[in-house]
Amino acid sequence: MKYLYNQQCLKSVASMAVLCSALVSTSTQAGYLQNFNEPNSVQLVNALQNKNLHIVQLGDSHTAGDSLTEAMRTSLQQQLGNGGMGWAMPMYFSGQRMARFGYDHHAFQPISSRNNHQENYTLGGLIAKPLQQGSTLTLKAKRGDEVEQNIRLSLRQAQGDGKFIARDATGKVFNIEAPSKNNTWQLVQFKAKLPVTIQAQNVTQSAIGGWWAFNAKNTGATVSALGINGAELSHLNRWNSQAWKNELAQINPQLVILAYGTNEAYNNVSPEKVRSVLTQRIQQIRSASPQTAIMILSAPEALKSINGQCGVRPTQLTTIQQVQKQVAQSQNTLYWDWQQAMGGQCSMKSWINQGKASKDGVHFTVKGYTQLGQDLAQDILALNSLKLNMSEPPTMQSWVNSNMQQAQDVAMLPTKHTDGTGQDRQQPIGQTPTPVELPHFNPNGLARICTEDEQGQQQCQTTPAKNMY
Repeated sequence: MKYLYNQQCLKSVASMAVLCSALVSTSTQAGYLQNFNEPNSVQLVNALQNKNLHIVQLGDSHTAGDSLTEAMRTSLQQQLGNGGMGWAMPMYFSGQRMARFGYDHHAFQPISSRNNHQENYTLGGLIAKPLQQGSTLTLKAKRGDEVEQNIRLSLRQAQGDGKFIARDATGKVFNIEAPSKNNTWQLVQFKAKLPVTIQAQNVTQSAIGGWWAFNAKNTGATVSALGINGAELSHLNRWNSQAWKNELAQINPQLVILAYGTNEAYNNVSPEKVRSVLTQRIQQIRSASPQTAIMILSAPEALKSINGQCGVRPTQLTTIQQVQKQVAQSQNTLYWDWQQAMGGQCSMKSWINQGKASKDGVHFTVKGYTQLGQDLAQDILALNSLKLNMSEPPTMQSWVNSNMQQAQDVAMLPTKHTDGTGQDRQQPIGQTPTPVELPHFNPNGLARICTEDEQGQQQCQTTPAKNMY
């Protein structure tokens, strides 16, 4: 647990450790993941402990390729069990990929909010429309070991529309139609073993917005990747606001990840707009699904040119990354530092040389996305071991009373910290940087105090924290 204080907060005074200044914010860190007092942290940890976790990631091409999310999905399912295949786009869209779903179709039209801004979209911003009587669409599993899925089909039908006739891999035949044919988006639930094929019967005004697939046992981890190439977070304005919020509320995931920023940086979107849109989206998600935790995935290191030692970054990238972190702090969300996971600023060329990033300086190879997805999954899993409960952080005085000697020890040891450039620098003995790292706490009444020795090796010890509140 990391408690951040302003000014110089830890001093050695006549063999006593005195803490000064005011508590300004609290955060918990696991790897590259920071928790800025996300109000649904406890619910998220409970989901990890109960092995029943659904993550929905909204994003741009980094999400639309479903490589990072597939690595995260695989890692989480290895630890928590397979909760299902997750979200599938309504049909195949050129340039986009689903790691676990495949498609066949006859006479269905794909429509994307990327280039068609006039349609009525729900969560995901993609729809499939039948063009004629008898149009068919097949959803397939790329892996042969997928079990029967509980499927929720996002469907919109108008008055007078007929139905879809469905057949799954077992030969089961059933009808699919919206409960109310009033041109609103609704979820229709059924069980099916993929592949499942639907055939249009007088449904020329109908549209499909996506498929949600979960295992019948309703346990394990599920990761749903909802991405669109070239997307900015502001593009959600092209979706039917009431529709996507209603769908999110019904799906009710434990975690929503917002993975944007790259296109905003390349398109020179103003930091003020990035801040406003990101804040609004977080508030919309909170309103729609109050029990869902939110994570901001920062924009990764990216280059407009690979010339020079580090390459040339988009002009707005650094500012947008800063805004994303500031919004995470002000809106109390989780925050995963993608750039730091790469090694910090000036890391993209190294990733290109190692075969982990594309030569375009923007995208990553499967090798790179896999490493990132695995790192993200491990940081999420680490939240479980931290047993977060940040509703009432300990006061400075209670920490002094319980840990006087440890505070003095911290003050007198050399400490490494970041100087703002992404580089570690050594702190002279007897001086303390700001912010100060204070103990790691958990709700079981223990404080884990960590310091570094002269070789930079971390030393930790656990002590009772009964007086902390």
